[in-house]
Amino acid sequence: MSEFTSETLLACDQLLQQMEDRSNNDVWIGILQALVQIGHLDLTRLDVKILLSTLRDMESGYRSFEAHRHTRKVAIFGSARSPESSPEFQHAYAFAQCITRQGFAVMTGGGGGIMEAGNKGAGLEKSFGLNIQLPFEQESNPIIAASDREINFKYFFIRKLFFLKESDAVVLFPGGFGTQDEGFE
Repeated sequence: MSEFTSETLLACDQLLQQMEDRSNNDVWIGILQALVQIGHLDLTRLDVKILLSTLRDMESGYRSFEAHRHTRKVAIFGSARSPESSPEFQHAYAFAQCITRQGFAVMTGGGGGIMEAGNKGAGLEKSFGLNIQLPFEQESNPIIAASDREINFKYFFIRKLFFLKESDAVVLFPGGFGTQDEGFE
């Protein structure tokens, strides 16, 4: 790690003066220094665009949860293919109703099946759908679609980070590889 000149640190501090809350300046300076160090690497344009997309994905997540950071949340994972008539759909629906009465909000992947059951049981005001942008796969369920409770992520790893960061508990319903992957996270 290279040493930064007093001019570089001053430039970082000038950037940070634009922020309202300066209580974490030491960490923000570290972030800016890390970006400068990354900038010294021999990266391709694609590498730099991935870094920018990652930061924008994180910013979107932080912004979406900013007003809800003190809301206790339970992540519900399960199959996107469970029909409404299935026992697991009905159990997920009832579970979501129960935990929202206890003061929790529900976070799902925002799709159909168990995810829709969780959002439906919780209702829009107590729901979040952390969706992933895929070319041919999942569409948002009607409970959270086109609402401010739908959060779209580009990268799976950022989506999983926010599931874990925001969850007070995780509940697994029957599902496939995706459910297993999220559960092991």
